[in-house]
Amino acid sequence: MARDTRGPLPPETDDLRRVSLNPPHWRQARRLLAAEAVATGLLGLIGVLGVAVDNRHEGWRVLGVPLTLPLSIVLLGIGCAAALACTRRQVAKIFTLTMSAATVAVMIICGVAAVHHAPGPLGFTAPAILLWTVLFCWSIASAMWVLPDQIQGPDWIPRRRVTGSDRRGRR
Repeated sequence: MARDTRGPLPPETDDLRRVSLNPPHWRQARRLLAAEAVATGLLGLIGVLGVAVDNRHEGWRVLGVPLTLPLSIVLLGIGCAAALACTRRQVAKIFTLTMSAATVAVMIICGVAAVHHAPGPLGFTAPAILLWTVLFCWSIASAMWVLPDQIQGPDWIPRRRVTGSDRRGRR
C-alpha cells in the first residue's frame, strides 16, 4: 500500500479511491518526447548539412545560433536520446531529469561565454542562450509530465456506489 494510504482511512475520506495519474500522462509524455526528438534531430541534421555544404566549414546560422559541427552533433545526440526515451517510461524519467540538469549548466556556460565574446566550438552566443533555455523548459515540462505521482501525488476520486439494481443487472 502507498505511504499516503497506510492504515485505516478517516471516515470523511472513506468513499474515495486512489487513482494513479501515470498511465494517461505517460501516453502524452511520449508525444512530447517524440516532438523533442524530431525538433532537435532536424536542427542537428540542418547543422551537419550546413557544415558540409559551406566552403569555410563554419556552418549555417538558424535564428542567430551558429550551428557548428560539434553543436550539431550534440543536437543529433539529444534527438536520438529523446527518441530512445519514448520507448520506456524509466528511460524517459532518466532522460528528462538529466537533460534538465545538463541544459541549466550549458545555459550558464553559454551566458558566460557570450559575455566574454568567446563562442567556442559549441557556438555559445547570445542567441544560443535562448536555444538552451527552450531545451531546459521543454525538458523540465516533460519531466513534470513523466513524473505526475511523484510531483503532485495521485488523484482521489469518489468510489462508485453499487446499488441494488446494479447488482442484478439491467435488461
